[in-house]
Amino acid sequence: MGKMKLGFDIGSSSLKVAVVRGSEARVEEVRLPENLVDGDGVVLPHAFVQFLKQTKKKLGLPRGAAALALPPSQVICRLVNMPRMNTEQLMMNLPYEFADFIQGAAEQYHCDYAVCEPAEGDAEEGIPMMAAVAAKERLAEYAQMFAQAGFRLKTILPQEMALINLTQARQGGQSEYFFVDLGQQRTRITAIWRDRVQATRQIALGGLNLDMAVADELGVDAFLANTYKATNFQDILSSPAVRDLCERIAVEILKVLNFYQFTYRSSSLGGIYLVGGGASLPPLRQAIANTVEMELLDPALLLPGEGAAAGVFAAGAAMGGV
Repeated sequence: MGKMKLGFDIGSSSLKVAVVRGSEARVEEVRLPENLVDGDGVVLPHAFVQFLKQTKKKLGLPRGAAALALPPSQVICRLVNMPRMNTEQLMMNLPYEFADFIQGAAEQYHCDYAVCEPAEGDAEEGIPMMAAVAAKERLAEYAQMFAQAGFRLKTILPQEMALINLTQARQGGQSEYFFVDLGQQRTRITAIWRDRVQATRQIALGGLNLDMAVADELGVDAFLANTYKATNFQDILSSPAVRDLCERIAVEILKVLNFYQFTYRSSSLGGIYLVGGGASLPPLRQAIANTVEMELLDPALLLPGEGAAAGVFAAGAAMGGV
């Protein structure tokens, strides 16, 4: 059966947990208490530890090694081309690739990298690699919180690298993937080609905007509106305000897709993967399908089992050497 691996992805409205064993994966999504997490991470560490303990008991999760995928707001990951040098020199020079992100001394940040296979168009004198940087203090805080809940964070990686892990594990001859993460705060698009991120774009519209539309229609707060949205209370997803917003998101996705295919003329996308919490909303899926005129591929092709759309980052983190 293979070793059991645990992966976590902390969203702004829910925690995704993936239990991976061999080619099988079980994904669970647990809604986060209000005001526990914001776009920059965990706001109340002690309360989050208690939530993790409760989730561990509720889902029957094993103790031991685990992996955590971090969103772009907490870690920067990008494709870079570095001159040939030894490992010590590389680790000294990598921080300069993130001068626009690092605030304060470079020693306060942790850098890591994964060398990519050479490809046509790469500079002959350099080495292409996916590189990432995150604040050491933030990484230590996550390690401490998970340890207090009974988990040992062996791996902390960017969501982009989690997607690469997932596509590499399930490749089957395919080399190009286009993910649309319909998140709570925003919609983020990531194009993967082989072992590298080809492009990323962010759209400032997400599930929270839909919650606000529902809240306005029903006269409730946004937290309750999220529940009404998920259950389609009083057929609220058919309201003109919700459908108009879904169409706006779809049009923005089409703009990014068109730009990507214009930039990479050799692109041979056969479809796009909708992931994240918004992927389960029928009117949003339908609006995207009608607008982009491209097949919406089932994330279960990459991650067999329930909850694939929500669990790609958590599962990809678990596949990264836990």
